[in-house]
Amino acid sequence: MSHKFHLIVIIGPLFILNCSTFSTTLVAEVSATEAEILPLASFLFAHRDQMRVGWHITSRKPVVKDLRTVSENPAGSIFVQLKPRRNEGEYQLALRVLRDGSHQFLRIREFTGGKPLNHKRYLTVPFELLIGAIQGEALRSLFPYDRVEFGGWQHQVTYDWETPELLARSFTKPGTQISPREDFVQGEKLIIPWNSLRSDLELKPLAVRDPLFIRKDESGLRYAYYRIQPGDTLYSSVVIRFIGKTKHNARSQNASDLLVLNGLADAHQLSPGQLIKIPLEWIQPEYLHQVPSIYRISEDTNAGNKLSSPQSQTSTDSGWPQTGSLYQTNIINQH
Repeated sequence: MSHKFHLIVIIGPLFILNCSTFSTTLVAEVSATEAEILPLASFLFAHRDQMRVGWHITSRKPVVKDLRTVSENPAGSIFVQLKPRRNEGEYQLALRVLRDGSHQFLRIREFTGGKPLNHKRYLTVPFELLIGAIQGEALRSLFPYDRVEFGGWQHQVTYDWETPELLARSFTKPGTQISPREDFVQGEKLIIPWNSLRSDLELKPLAVRDPLFIRKDESGLRYAYYRIQPGDTLYSSVVIRFIGKTKHNARSQNASDLLVLNGLADAHQLSPGQLIKIPLEWIQPEYLHQVPSIYRISEDTNAGNKLSSPQSQTSTDSGWPQTGSLYQTNIINQH
């Protein structure tokens, strides 16, 4: 008995010390890994999904197995954190938030570290993998000084990690060069022309003419809607009238796509008052209404296409760039 007691006295403290050291090491590794990302702003997507957006402070390489899901992210790359909905599976989540989600659902396991989905825990997803509507809301939250301006979307450089390459990749269509420079000055303002801005971000203000109207569906995507009137048919009253497809094969394909999109079984069984949603990119130009004061290129912003240096680099005490007339606004170069 005495022998066992002495063993416990000797081994016990060593065991406790070892566990304490392991715990401290694990916490330190977790803290180091967490410090590599910085959530900055939160937003509500589709009026129900709370999300957070931020950027990677350093190039990330996981220290603890399965602690983080993406093997490496370059410093300054943007991410979005989101939660699965209750009882949502990997496939459903991928369809809802990922580009080409039906072929990307296995990526969800990378974001969970192979663990089951938990609707109470955030998943960190690389910005470029998300659908455009989520990306657009994330950019609005991450860059609170951005706004609609004459001729395009005005972006104000807010963070020291912003680069022309990052902005081009985030905001513009492939092949668009923002600037030959390698960096920007905080507070500098840039105009991204409407024809260079990615349409899937849904940053471009749109309006449609009567009898159409714009609304976001339950997934958070913008669509044009038409309310069926007595005597209307899907073919003549919707497809031909608003989409403009007159050839039989094209008309039949569009009608079939609309049936699937709206969850309808039969094109001949439409009820007066029923809403039909139509992708905005399908709508004929005559039914799209553009506000001239927003979409025209003003003389001031079109005066030159080279980026010029800001007149001042003064920042506020809070670290945010000052707004107003301190900084010049320029059109982004298009190539």
